[in-house]
Amino acid sequence: MLKKLLILILGVLAVTLLMTTVALAASPQDIYKDYADNGKLDNSYTDAELRAYLNDATLHMYENATTINRLDNLVNETLTRETFPFTGFQLMIAGIVAVALVGGGVTLRRLTRPQKSKS
Repeated sequence: MLKKLLILILGVLAVTLLMTTVALAASPQDIYKDYADNGKLDNSYTDAELRAYLNDATLHMYENATTINRLDNLVNETLTRETFPFTGFQLMIAGIVAVALVGGGVTLRRLTRPQKSKS
């Protein structure tokens, strides 16, 4: 009985801790208020929080447009890029490899043909 009660208490404690981590995340409104306060971001925000700010349509619609534009520029400079933009380099490399493989196959086939005898 005591063991079940202890497991129940630990389970409730774990769920409570998980819920509080979500509650501690900064909202887009918090980020805007932080910037509007003195023109700079005083707290450190995660990339996910900054992306949530950029995707918040309500905030961008109803808050001061000049402040929003300056904050958008700052957030875009702050965000780390996850992937590089597509430049076609990977396709070029794949094409070169394909040409080399086909060319090598054709060359090997020509070199390994049986030689006709001169009799």
